[in-house]
Amino acid sequence: MSTFRPVCWYCGESYEIEPIYTCRRCKGTLEIHYDYEQICSKAYFTRLAASSGSEIWRFRELLPILPEGRTISLGEGGTPLIRTNNILNIANNQSLHLKMESINPTLAFKDRPLAVAITAAAQFGLNEVVCASTGNTGVAAAAYAARAGLRCTIYVPESTPEEKRSAMEQYGAVLHTVEGHYSDAYRVAEEMAVARQAFNLTSTYMNPYAVEGNKTVAYELAFQLGKVPDWIIVPIGAGPLLSGIYKGFKEMKLAGFTDKLPRMAGVQAEGCAPIVKAFHDGEADVQPWSGPAQTIASGIADPLLTYPADGTRTLSVIRESEGIALAIADAELIRYRRLLAEREGVLAELSSVTAVAAAAHMQQTGLLEQNATVVSIVTGHGLKDMSAAINHTKGSVL
Repeated sequence: MSTFRPVCWYCGESYEIEPIYTCRRCKGTLEIHYDYEQICSKAYFTRLAASSGSEIWRFRELLPILPEGRTISLGEGGTPLIRTNNILNIANNQSLHLKMESINPTLAFKDRPLAVAITAAAQFGLNEVVCASTGNTGVAAAAYAARAGLRCTIYVPESTPEEKRSAMEQYGAVLHTVEGHYSDAYRVAEEMAVARQAFNLTSTYMNPYAVEGNKTVAYELAFQLGKVPDWIIVPIGAGPLLSGIYKGFKEMKLAGFTDKLPRMAGVQAEGCAPIVKAFHDGEADVQPWSGPAQTIASGIADPLLTYPADGTRTLSVIRESEGIALAIADAELIRYRRLLAEREGVLAELSSVTAVAAAAHMQQTGLLEQNATVVSIVTGHGLKDMSAAINHTKGSVL
């Protein structure tokens, strides 16, 4: 008997384990529910905290895979947590830690959700996967599909960095450039997944199996810190990473392994910030970004044009955690990317830098409590968008 099932996040309708993306009753996105009484206990997490394993599959009882099936892995997970020395002002005994998702096998956090989703595809007996991507999802999808022996087709917007396009093709994926922005690629991928009967890996809340891989960041953070951080700062497009991390901490609290939850900060670029706008306007629902998506942080430039409910789901998690949503200007991204590299030896993707710049902003504006422990998620490696950074700074003085 399975210990998990897909359930509608909105109306609670439950489904069998199958390739399903939205609720057939209300069209809402899904999440995975588990038999927590059977598998989730303080002893479970205590045992794992003391174990020597590092890959995400040590948490397989809390991932949506069948116990008898094989897992598709490239060694994802177990990424370091490093404490910064020169980003935050040391007053008030506040500390900033970086969760280095940038050293996963394809240099981004997406390896976690894609490893789970590709494993699910293989267990469902599917032979093709499809996704829309601004870059990192596509690279991870291509790599894990190659590992599993599945065909992979990827739809990218015109703004996708050349480094990421090349990587997708090197892994053997079929790549299509879609005129417009990410929401346009999302629409095409959704249509083609249906037409080709392929598993849709698009990294919004589209695939409920993929989203579960993000929880493993939370488990690792609790083990590495020995406690729950006060704040976790996450770059967000639609926001499934933020939601997944928070869900992981809720599971640990339910099990009695922790006694508190972190506050979640979602960060977007000023040039495309629909979730931030709704947060600051006091709106219950996120609306699509009305203007052009203009930012060098292409990895989070998601206007949510045809799926604003995904943003609403993330917004609700931010508010549930008593967190915050904030936007960072491109000029600040360039400045903090340089500071992070020169002062800490960390070269981060521009989208990732939002989480570091946000930490500094939160300290400067008094949002961080005295003695606060803060974690910023470095979601991708700077080598993956060097051309964008170079083109933006060419001829300017920092």
